[in-house]
Amino acid sequence: MPRLRALTASFRHQAAIFWAEPQWIVPNIIAPFVLAMVVLMLFREPSPEALLYAVLGGGMMGMWGNTLYASGFSIQSDRWWGTVDAIFAAPSSLIWIIGGRTIWHALIGIINGFFVLVVAVLIFQMPFVVADMPQFLLAFILTLLSLAALGMLFSAAFVLTRSAQVLTNGLEYPIYVGTGSMFPIALLPFWTNPLSLSLAPTWGIDAIRYAALDGYPHGFSAGYWGDLLALGLLSVFYLTVSIWLYKAVDKRARKTANLMRY
Repeated sequence: MPRLRALTASFRHQAAIFWAEPQWIVPNIIAPFVLAMVVLMLFREPSPEALLYAVLGGGMMGMWGNTLYASGFSIQSDRWWGTVDAIFAAPSSLIWIIGGRTIWHALIGIINGFFVLVVAVLIFQMPFVVADMPQFLLAFILTLLSLAALGMLFSAAFVLTRSAQVLTNGLEYPIYVGTGSMFPIALLPFWTNPLSLSLAPTWGIDAIRYAALDGYPHGFSAGYWGDLLALGLLSVFYLTVSIWLYKAVDKRARKTANLMRY
């Protein structure tokens, strides 16, 4: 299928660019890893819940940061390189090209989470016990995909803006905090709860904790499967809006022909 080929080609191309520029390893791999290590050091009494929060925090930081960079910086880089016109002239739609880039960067977050887990178990001697491994893996993969869907939603706006770098920097930490990856959203002000619940990864992270912690006491009342249902519905909504936005952006770009301007 042409769309699948465009998706995989974009994925491979973004992977090559990532490893060709070592500067991206610092903010995308090392920085989330260091943050997770600091969180582990702050916990005085190691516990499975503490380890899970550290792993989810570091992994979430890596996954969302990379997804945001893919949706924002990739278009900004295309402007620098002068390849925006070539992308829009390609037979495949822009959403499949950005989608391949987004999936690659989201997968980098898995590396962060894995490194944090290994270091926490081997060096910090923290116990890591998952109550239900199949449900844990399912929730983790779906959360990863929901992050990609959320990144696709933002990326349509990044195509039109000349300040994608500023927007990506501003959206990075609010998502970490709003999704409750480092701590429960119950600790946030009450007025922020609707904003947090409108984010699909918030439900995915809660489902991960349900699967990992036996008798998880602080979960949403929807439970594990309710969390996954909310995550799926929000992700589909993100993708639906993204497709509509990309069509509108594509029409406007072809009409004005000014994407290369700053």
